[in-house]
Amino acid sequence: METARRTRCGASIALLLGALVAAAAPARADSGTPIDRATAWMSAGYQRKASGDLGGALQAFEAARRAGADPQRVSLELAYAHLALGDTSSARAEFAAASRGTDAELARRADAELDGLPSPWWADLYVESFGWLRQKGAVDNSDLVPTVRLRGFRRLTTGLSAYAYAQATRDTASRGLESGAPSIYADDTALAGAGLLLRVWHDRLGLFAQAGPALPLIDDGRDPVAFDARAGSYLALATAPCGAEHHPSPRCEELYSEVVYTSRFDHDVQGFARARQSLRYLETGPVAWLAFWELRGGVDRNGDYYDNFVDAGAGPRWRLRGPLPLDLLAGGHVGRYLGRENVDPAPDPLEYVDLRVLATTYVEF
Repeated sequence: METARRTRCGASIALLLGALVAAAAPARADSGTPIDRATAWMSAGYQRKASGDLGGALQAFEAARRAGADPQRVSLELAYAHLALGDTSSARAEFAAASRGTDAELARRADAELDGLPSPWWADLYVESFGWLRQKGAVDNSDLVPTVRLRGFRRLTTGLSAYAYAQATRDTASRGLESGAPSIYADDTALAGAGLLLRVWHDRLGLFAQAGPALPLIDDGRDPVAFDARAGSYLALATAPCGAEHHPSPRCEELYSEVVYTSRFDHDVQGFARARQSLRYLETGPVAWLAFWELRGGVDRNGDYYDNFVDAGAGPRWRLRGPLPLDLLAGGHVGRYLGRENVDPAPDPLEYVDLRVLATTYVEF
């Protein structure tokens, strides 16, 4: 028992002495020859890094660089500290500097780290087809609305990327002026432009702003080219079984919501939220068989009736995993418009019953 107490006491004294040495290192680093100062700052950087003070380690290594320490080794240590802090862009720059140094072994290590970093360039592809067959309601129509969106990104800092985009939507039910009076059920438009995207909280929360021209894909009397600016945020949450193959839990729970401002829609602000739960009952190779039920709702600032609703639905769902994943849902939905009106009058009755199908794929590469 006495031995254990002496051991704990000795460990405590050692930790205390180590902390005092680390605290005193910056003071000593300002004294002596330039070589002594560089060595002292490098020692302080290692000590702070070992204690978990990564911000302090960055400051010490930068001071060592100014004091004349080996620039290749300093760049390597700065890169590791930036990487531990999640600053991939700064880490990449320091690894690149270290890879150009004269020490072959340090250059080899820096090159290996560069090869393992994610590329600053990336892209994503989103494809959706949403179709419905109205069984009951004042607005009696059926439609299929496909949308394709391609974006190319350049990472600027951690979580922040600039991007260029191209997107197109053209539904099957809308008719333009060539058929007489136009009947429009979707925003049949091609978009292109550039924007910024900030993704935080492990990519669950996103903030974006974009702008560019919009070209109508149907002759409905609109201008041939319009300006389209958008900004907003989204939140996408999902439990672990939703994205994992052969997960021990069969239950997948998802929440998606967004708020988006669009200049072209008379400066409208639209909000949408969907809560969905799925239960997996079978897996056949890469295909998961599920049953789903969901609640959805939307509101907007301008009061367009079709953007103000609540509904609920259920049905079968299939998820194909692989290089090109596919999510297919088919089900019945019952809902109600909230009765708000803008240019188009709200339908009477406000209630509706739909049969719906939704197929989506999303890939980052």
